[in-house]
Amino acid sequence: MARIVTAENRSVEPLDQGWEAVEVAAGEDAPASPAELLAGDRPYFPAQVPGTVAGALAALGRWGLDTPKNFDASEWWYRRRFTSSRASEDETVLLHLDGLATLADVWLNGELVLQSDNMFRRHALDVTARLRAENELYVRFRAFERALAERRPRPRFRTRLVERQQLRWFRTTLLGRIPGWTPPVVPVGPYRAVRLERWRGPRVTAARVRSELAGTTGRVSIEVACRSRGEAPRHATASVGAVRAELDRTVEPDGTIAFRKEITLESPELWWPHTHGKQARYPVAVALEGAGELGLGTVAFRSIEARTDGGAFDVRVNGTEVFCRGACWTTENIVTLGGEEAPLRTLELCRSAGLNMLRVGGTMTYENDAFYELCDELGILVWQDFMFANLDYPGQDASFVTSVSAEAEDFLERTESRACLAVYCGNSEIEQQASMLGLGRELWTQPLFTELLPTLVAANRAAAIYVPSSPTGGALPFQLDAGVSHYYGVGAYQRPLEDARRAGVRFTSECLAFANVPEDAPLEELLAEGQAPFHHPRWKARVPRDSGPGWDFDDVRDHYTRLLFDVDPASVRYSDMARALLLARATSGEVMARTLTEWRRSGSSCRGALLWFLKDLWLGAGWGIIDATGRPKAAYYAVKRALRPLGIGVVDEGLNGLGVHLFNEGNTAREVSVGIRLLRDGNVTVAEAERRAVTLAPHSTSELRSAELLEHFLDVTFAYRFGPSAHDVTWLTLRDGASGELLGETFHFPTGFARFDHDPGLVARAVTEPDGTPAVELEAKRFAAFVCFDIGRFVPEDAYFHLAPGVTRRVRVSSVGPSGRLQGAVRSFGQRASVRIQS
Repeated sequence: MARIVTAENRSVEPLDQGWEAVEVAAGEDAPASPAELLAGDRPYFPAQVPGTVAGALAALGRWGLDTPKNFDASEWWYRRRFTSSRASEDETVLLHLDGLATLADVWLNGELVLQSDNMFRRHALDVTARLRAENELYVRFRAFERALAERRPRPRFRTRLVERQQLRWFRTTLLGRIPGWTPPVVPVGPYRAVRLERWRGPRVTAARVRSELAGTTGRVSIEVACRSRGEAPRHATASVGAVRAELDRTVEPDGTIAFRKEITLESPELWWPHTHGKQARYPVAVALEGAGELGLGTVAFRSIEARTDGGAFDVRVNGTEVFCRGACWTTENIVTLGGEEAPLRTLELCRSAGLNMLRVGGTMTYENDAFYELCDELGILVWQDFMFANLDYPGQDASFVTSVSAEAEDFLERTESRACLAVYCGNSEIEQQASMLGLGRELWTQPLFTELLPTLVAANRAAAIYVPSSPTGGALPFQLDAGVSHYYGVGAYQRPLEDARRAGVRFTSECLAFANVPEDAPLEELLAEGQAPFHHPRWKARVPRDSGPGWDFDDVRDHYTRLLFDVDPASVRYSDMARALLLARATSGEVMARTLTEWRRSGSSCRGALLWFLKDLWLGAGWGIIDATGRPKAAYYAVKRALRPLGIGVVDEGLNGLGVHLFNEGNTAREVSVGIRLLRDGNVTVAEAERRAVTLAPHSTSELRSAELLEHFLDVTFAYRFGPSAHDVTWLTLRDGASGELLGETFHFPTGFARFDHDPGLVARAVTEPDGTPAVELEAKRFAAFVCFDIGRFVPEDAYFHLAPGVTRRVRVSSVGPSGRLQGAVRSFGQRASVRIQS
């Protein structure tokens, strides 16, 4: 059912306070009912709802991520006593339980009202006749360990991703059950909202709102069904934006009153991903006789398709090809699974970084309504996996298929009006898992993913892209140059940076995984005084790794540090830990930026790249470009600069010079100028030139060569090597053609970074912007590489950037807590000591 945002004849009573929980440990006699539970003398503890057992114990200081507990081994009971008025004659009262992890039984006033074995289902129970003035609600979460131990048929293949293959029988998340990279905490408890909903008069039993774009016409199909204990409504009027229409009334065989209508809007404003345009949305409401007005959220109009001929996977929105770039979403809180919280700050960071797609992977959970609402609002596309990954799920079992069908329909219905949902994917890595084990093609997939789920998607979404698995396509599912791939050539497999082009990637829904080092403030939370990064056991326990190999993702990053900086990371750690941290942070950002620029350039075969992960699951050097506290890492800033919708990038083309790539993804043409300047010794200009009056068409990517910008031959890439390189940095700028405003800049280093091992003469001052925002003003006498900040609770809008000599740059900062006066220090690659920020 579509989300009913407001209803005049409806009231909602959140049951989010006053909960208690109790553990029935393994080996104890498990009570069969609340009455038996009360007979025992067990200590209850306060519990947060929505939330989990782990979250409740953590709030009491009785559990933490470093003190693992097998929550699956015990039985957990939640209890809530509440007062409520009895339902009047014309009232209907529903008890909503929006997410129970995982095997749950629910009693209201001593009566068993629900048994659930799917954590992804939402439940709405009619409790009108069961409600009293004083009520007791019990939820039992059965010991999952016992259910896993029951004998069941063996799978056709096994995965190393999880230890317990029997998980394939249960509809639960794999979070907390993947030893290589998730924290050791499994979700047990009511992790989504519990609430009472009262309807006076007509009760809405179904509300469907679906929109589609047919040519230049927007179509909105509205269906509202209701039942009433009194007089049935006879009229209903719907509005979509400024367009109003009377709905057609029918009486269904079971007595339900249904109102339906398709409303059309001619030439509506379109919804675009934020990189390409605005996010036009239209409010939808239904005025229902006897019930008042129902607010049904918003709809938007956009077309979406994927061109797949010749092995391609090109996503087109409103007929325009979109380079989809983003990351794989995890969860805002691994301990509680986020409840109903709106992840506004994290999604705003995505938008600010130029990310226009997030993938919710099959190892995670379906997100809450607030997530999809914000993605609609902020213009972020969503690639949505159904919650299946790596395992051989029992698609031949009738009860399992029934549960999956209900789960999928529930999700599709509650998100049916979301413009952000772009790609639906049957699973994560099941095709790859089976094929890499050498199994026959008939075992790579099954009807769950080739028949059931695509049929449900087609029935619920007028315009959507469906892929059966990620990765998929080509002679093998993991073939890189056909369909959707998971690309770890640059990264885990330590291929040279040139492999990003050689591999011929078409669309990678996972890529570029490194152990990304967080900033100093989060490290201080992770490591106690005297505990050093990189090799302390607490650090290494949180570095992600695959199951089996004798390396982790610290090793992957260190490989590229040697490649980029020609230093041994271990040797640097011996003598200068601050420099070692800077090198580690700079490495993953530099590799990501270069690879993304290669894939984004004109002429590239790649049309999409999603980083694996967006945000860490816990503090440490995780895969995320944002740490677990929500603070950007160095890699975030590098990605942000590389993915500006209006920007400039550079690719070394060897003997052909530099490819200078100009990006204008917006829907208006831009007049710009392109500048080039070659520097030696960090401050001596060897050559410079500017190309004026360059017109960038809307939604375009174009290329200039460095030879087109310069008046005479220069060995810009140091490829001919007729002698020592005449310069050590090339600085390229993109400016507004009228105002001269700097729109973007990028740098190339023909001889690497070794020449910048000098003090650039940085000066930093704390200043205040005209709007009151604090900022740091920076200048350098010589070229400064990877300028970064140590400013406590303040977070800069950019960091680990390069600063050309003679340029004054202001970097705005924001506070993530009580901050006081802006103070601290700055540092760059070549400095042996930090520079204090002047007041």
